[in-house]
Amino acid sequence: MHQKAIKNVLPPTEEGDTVTKGYVDSKSAGESDLNMNGNSIRHINPTPIHEDEVVPKQWIENNFLNHYSPASTMERDLNMDGRFISYLRSPEQNHHAVTKGYADTKLSRLGGDMQGDIGMGGNRISHLGEPEQDNDAVRLSYANEYFVRRGGTNRMIGSLHAGGFQVIHVRDPREEQDVVNLRTLQASESSVLEKATAAADTAVGDAITNHANILN
Repeated sequence: MHQKAIKNVLPPTEEGDTVTKGYVDSKSAGESDLNMNGNSIRHINPTPIHEDEVVPKQWIENNFLNHYSPASTMERDLNMDGRFISYLRSPEQNHHAVTKGYADTKLSRLGGDMQGDIGMGGNRISHLGEPEQDNDAVRLSYANEYFVRRGGTNRMIGSLHAGGFQVIHVRDPREEQDVVNLRTLQASESSVLEKATAAADTAVGDAITNHANILN
């Protein structure tokens, strides 16, 4: 044929007929679905560049998480670009993500209002700040500095202003610097009066005796 083209070929009607380039192009233009009939496409480019390229299975496994495999893990951060992760189930492990509803049941480190009691389980609350309101918790050192223990293990460092009220249920004094209650004071006054009366009676008796002796 000396590289001559065959032109004006009729459309094929049987499998052995010659076909034109236009006929072949129409069959490979991808204008309809390709029935693979259970066959595979092999030897695909392992590093696809364009979005419309077919990718191999290994590329999918290397670049996407497998939700059927717990061992499938992220290799770098996930940029959510301001979007949300929704429909999370309740967390079971410390490293699980949590929902806003779960987080709202916890007390923020920035503070907030409690809605229930805290079971301390025998543990302590430490590093309290200085109390500012009447219902603020106080440290032991604050209590020891500003208040007298009921057990008397610390002492007054200033005057006590009773504000017109009585100090009641004071026990009988044992030491010289103890406060004296009314009962002790009255007993003391009675004792002093009795002693003074007895002394006066003795003095009067002695004076009468001495006067009688002088007259005799």
